Order: sequence, then C-alpha cells, then structure tokens
Amino acid sequence: MASSSKIDSLAEDEPPEEEVEHFDDFTLASSWERFISEIEAVCRQWMADGPKNLLEKGAVHLEYSKNLYKVKSELKYASKSYCIEHYFEKTNNDSRVSDWNFNLHELQLCFGVNDFLVIAPQSASGVVLDAPEASKLLSAVAIALTNCSSLLPALVPVHDPSRKAYIGIQNMGTVFTRRFEADHIGTQVPVKLMHLEGLYELFISKFAYSTLDLSVHLFKVNFTMKLTYRTIPYDDDHDLQGTDAEITEPGGSPGSDTHNRVQWDDDCPWSEWYSAEDPIKGFELIALWSEKMIESSLQMAELENDSPHDAEKWILFPKFSQNFDGSKGNQIGFSSQLHLLIDALDMSFEAPFIEDFVSVENTGPDNLKTSMIIPPPTVIDRVLKELFHEGVRDPDFAKGGHKSSRAIKGAPLQSLFVQFCLNCLWFGSCNIRAIAVLWIEFVREVRWCWEESQPLPKMPANGSIDLSTCLINQKLQMLAICIERKLELNEDYEDCIGSMDQASPRTKEEDSVAEDSDPSIVLTPGEDFEGKRDR
Repeated sequence: MASSSKIDSLAEDEPPEEEVEHFDDFTLASSWERFISEIEAVCRQWMADGPKNLLEKGAVHLEYSKNLYKVKSELKYASKSYCIEHYFEKTNNDSRVSDWNFNLHELQLCFGVNDFLVIAPQSASGVVLDAPEASKLLSAVAIALTNCSSLLPALVPVHDPSRKAYIGIQNMGTVFTRRFEADHIGTQVPVKLMHLEGLYELFISKFAYSTLDLSVHLFKVNFTMKLTYRTIPYDDDHDLQGTDAEITEPGGSPGSDTHNRVQWDDDCPWSEWYSAEDPIKGFELIALWSEKMIESSLQMAELENDSPHDAEKWILFPKFSQNFDGSKGNQIGFSSQLHLLIDALDMSFEAPFIEDFVSVENTGPDNLKTSMIIPPPTVIDRVLKELFHEGVRDPDFAKGGHKSSRAIKGAPLQSLFVQFCLNCLWFGSCNIRAIAVLWIEFVREVRWCWEESQPLPKMPANGSIDLSTCLINQKLQMLAICIERKLELNEDYEDCIGSMDQASPRTKEEDSVAEDSDPSIVLTPGEDFEGKRDR
C-alpha cells in the first residue's frame, strides 16, 4: 500500500507534457505548382516575342508547310522530362483551314486550328501511355494558359504512337472550354466506321449526351469531305499495249486482238538513244466537297453514293516511282541524273566564274563537298575524243528533224552542244566541279579548232544560223560557218600563190623592176596580179 501511494505522489509531481502544434506551410509551392509556373513562364515569353521575334531567335521551319514554324522548350516534373512545342504561322489566315490545304499540319486539319501547343514526354514512344498522367498533364497546361490569358489550344499525344491519337483543351475566354479528341484506327476497323453514316453517328455521340436512339434524332452537322481514288498500279515488266498499232500475222486478219507492244517513251526525243524507266506508276484523284450541312445519318448514306463528278474541286496527283521520288542519285537512271544536274545548276550561281569551282587558289563556295570528285585526265581525254574526233562533221539537221528541241528552244540531238550535255550527265557524279572541268576543256578545244582552222565537228557549216535553237548552239554554228569561210579564203590564197609560180617567164625589164622594188612587200589575194583573183 505504501509503495503504491508513493508512486502516485511521484506521478502528481511531474509536469504535464507540452502539446506541439503541427501545420502545413502552403506558401511553399509543390512540384506540380512549380511545373505549372514553368509552363506559364515559357508561354508568356512566346506570347511576348510574337512570330517575328521567334523567327529571329531560330524558329524551325517545317518542310511540308510554307508558313508553319516551330519552337520548343524542355521542362521537368518529378523524375520525368517533357517537351513543349509551339507551332505558329508567320501570317495567320483563318480561311485556309477549311480548304484542305495540303501544306497544313495534320493537327490543323483535324481540329481546324492555326497556332497550337503540343506537350509530350521525352521518351522512346513520345506519347503519354497512362490516362491519369495525360489528364494531369493537360490540366497543368490549361491552368498555365489561363493564367497568362492565352487562347492557344493545347494537345497531348496519347495511346500508341501508331494511332496518332491526341486529346486537347482550349480556353475560349469565357466559362466554356473546347475539348479535342482524335484517334486513328489503322487495323481492325469496325464495318460501321467504314461508312459515312457510322462516322456521323460516332461524331454525334461525342456531343449528344442522351440514352435515346441517335438515329431518330436530328442533329445539324457542318463538315467538309475529301475522297481519294487511286489507279491500279502496273509493273514495268508488262509494257503498255498499243491501242492503235494493230499488226497482221501470217494467216491472221487485221481485225485480230493482237497489238504491238510499245514503250511509254517511244514518242519522246530520247527514245533513239535511251530507254528510261517510267517515273509515273499511277495517279491519285482527290475529290473535294466544300462545307455541307447534314441533319441525319440517312443523308450521310446518300452522300456516300454520290459520284466524284459531283465534287466541287478535283486535284490530280501522279504517283512517282521510288527511284524517281527519293533516290536523287542512289539509283543510276536518266531521271536521277537530271536531279543531280539541277542541283549543279543551283550551285553554279554561288560563284561568279566557272573557274572558281576548279581553281586551287580559290576553292569556290564553302559548301562544296569532298565527294564532288573530278574524273582523271584519261576520262576527260576520252570524252573530248568522242566529241571532237569521232563525230560526223556535217550531221543532217533538217528543218523538221528536231521539232521537240525547237519547241523548247533547245538544240538538235546530234549537235555538238547536245552531245556535250549528255556527257555531263554521266561525267563523274554530275557535280558542279566535274562539269566545270569538262566545260573548260570543251571551250579550249573549240578555241583550238578556230585557231588551227579545223572544222567544228557535229555542226553544220553552211546555210544560215538557226535562231530557233539555244544561244550556245547558235554561237557554235556561227563559229563553224566562220571556220568554213576561213578555210575557203586560205584555199583561194594558196591557189593564187600557186598560179603565180606557174606563170610564163618574165623579161629582163620585169626582173629589173622586181629587183628595184621592196622585197618585203608581199602581194595579197585581194591585189591585182596575174592569176585567180579573190572577189
């Protein structure tokens, strides 16, 4: 008993424990609030700069669009990194969005917007796979845009990258907001969504929150439509059948179904010396219907059966061969070499003189690549020999023989300049340095023909200059005529000298007169003397 009372007295003597107050300091921003603040700061900076200053600060121009640019900024939230991109147009034009302009971004076509933001994680997929994360990310961007009074739509890529799916939101400046949602189904498409009627009902279901049957209700929807028609591709191994070139085989009749097989370029000017691959594999016809208003799915079903002749606009696109469209030199062919020749033409404007591309002291433009090699001298000698020593002197340039070249103010196929151009296509890799070397040697050879009075090969030396050809061909033809005239004068002069040597013996008086005359004076073919006179 005593011990227990003692313990109680000790407990009463101890002071009571002080209660510690705990509270949360909401003045410190959370990581999510700091993330919103960073987005807001980036957006405010972009809005303050405007399109003009953003272009000066290095905005990236998108190749497929003439007027769309992009700037981006990197952000971090928790342990993840994000990239926010601002797509903007240099000059706004709201009317273009509804015209199916093929220079527009796919999101501009899907949502009918001009300038927009895209925020995505910096990961291998580049999309937000988690739905809660996508909603939280979109909410952060929406709050940041509201704080800086921006009306830009913000989009977030979701799901799988192959689906090209996006969700988005836009502040309308009022209590209302606009929501965006797009998805792409490439495989296992439901049959219902393969028809306009099913697409109409799917679109209505996103706005009409009703449990009733949508087919019995009327909703007015404005839309534009684009339908693409493609021709059946054909193989080069199966040549086109000539429809107007019937043949008669032994024992057959002219009315048989057998036709001559013709190449696609049989009527082209190069068919005599080259058989090129057909660069066009087919065609695409795009039929466009402008804005229409539909009130029921039945009208959509009727519109699906309309003929493309009822479309308001047609756009016809050729489908090019892969070698023609993207190789640019990877495949050896006539079309790919023409690409390289055009590139050489563009680069030629970067230097004032053609010698700058081959001079050792002046290396020419800075963007000349080391891959632009020059063929060895043996190759140059072979080309010059083919042009000047193995050609026909007087080719047949009949008036109606080169109608195609006359139409483009070119030159006849067998002429010297055309043969030079054809050699340029295959000389080296058809780069500007190789062409410059060949041109310098070509001019040197032409100058030698003039100085040595040698006929200019592959050029007509009689008649008048053909003004329907290109300027260089006219100059070469004029030079060939001058060389021929020079040869005739030299022959006449030699004939005159020969006739003087064969003249009758002169008298002593004539000899004495000749001795008194100045021996340095030489008679020319134009002076009066016995023999043939040049007139």
